[in-house]
Amino acid sequence: MDNIRMNKSAERVADLLVLFAKSGTPLTLNEICKQMSLPKSSGFELVQTLLHKGFIEMDDARLKTYRLGIAVFETGMAYLSNMGIPHMARPLLQELNRQTGSTAFLGIEDKGRIVYLDKAESYSVMRPTAKLGSRRYMHTTGLGKALLAALPTDKVLEIVGNGDIPSRTSFSKVTIPDILQDMQEIRERGYSIDDREDHLEMYCIGSAVYDQWDEPVAAISVASMYSTMTPEREENIVKLVKEAAWKLSGQLGYSGDRLYPKTEE
Repeated sequence: MDNIRMNKSAERVADLLVLFAKSGTPLTLNEICKQMSLPKSSGFELVQTLLHKGFIEMDDARLKTYRLGIAVFETGMAYLSNMGIPHMARPLLQELNRQTGSTAFLGIEDKGRIVYLDKAESYSVMRPTAKLGSRRYMHTTGLGKALLAALPTDKVLEIVGNGDIPSRTSFSKVTIPDILQDMQEIRERGYSIDDREDHLEMYCIGSAVYDQWDEPVAAISVASMYSTMTPEREENIVKLVKEAAWKLSGQLGYSGDRLYPKTEE
């Protein structure tokens, strides 16, 4: 780091954007110059340049205050788009796998099914059979139920359908009342449970992941052998899964205060 040759102008631009991000309130030119220890002439040129480029904008013409502009948002969204959810989630899945000794999954909904995007299983004692790219029922898997419960009830009914609801095991919930009750319980406790509903030997815990528009876009889960599940182990996995879901949601710009905001009944 000591050998890096810093460009003073670029450094000032970065410092100013960070200043706005941390301030939380609009700033005047005098406030900017004071906090950055800049001569007023230099501060004026810096502000005018970023104003012209759209990285800051006028907040109040009368008070002559400025705030971050739309170009900052567009740049941030491009960053998130280039990173991609799987890439951002990868270290979180690996850490979940290491901490629990069970396989961690990432999935999204597509055409009414949960699609497995990624998994981490290096530390897994037993590896579930779900393959990347495979599709499974939303209402039977921990991953699928975590995301399903984050959706409005009309969307849940659209996905589940009004005909015969398929089962995977004798523990699968296959009636609308049972599924809706399950969704409500997931919302209330803040995580999903697949208790041998998709595979007789598996017990899964999952949570939804949200984006900057507070929309559910993915889910994270940990799949363990049912025979290894104890109340203490379940409590620990719940904590870790929720922490991972919170962290990924935060990285995607989620600003909510709970993993399962109130949804339509």
